[in-house]
Amino acid sequence: MGYIADDEATNAIVGEAAGQPYQVKLGVAGALRNRGTLQGVYGLNAAHNQSEPGWVWRDAQRAWSESAAHDITHGATHFGTADDVATGIFTGMKLVCIIGTGKDCIYFFK
Repeated sequence: MGYIADDEATNAIVGEAAGQPYQVKLGVAGALRNRGTLQGVYGLNAAHNQSEPGWVWRDAQRAWSESAAHDITHGATHFGTADDVATGIFTGMKLVCIIGTGKDCIYFFK
C-alpha cells in the first residue's frame, strides 16, 4: 500500500465530500487509505476546496485520522454516486457498502 500525505488526503476528502455528512467523509477517507494513492481522485484538485468553511476542513482532518484505526468501508478502494454506478464504471467490482441516504448516498466498491 502506498503513502498519502495527511494534507493531500484532507484536501481530497474535502473535494470529494465537502457537503456530505461526517460518515460519508469517513468512508471516503477509508477508501482512499485502502487504495493507497490519490491517482485519479477528482477531489484532490477540486476548484471549490479553497472556499469551503473551516468546519469542513476539520471534519476531513478528523475523518482521515479516524480512518487509520476504523475502516467503515470494509476494505473498499473506490467510491461514487448513484450516477457513477449507473454509468457502469464499477462493473466487475464488488459493492461492499453504502453510506448515507438520498442525495448523500455514496457507494463503496473493491
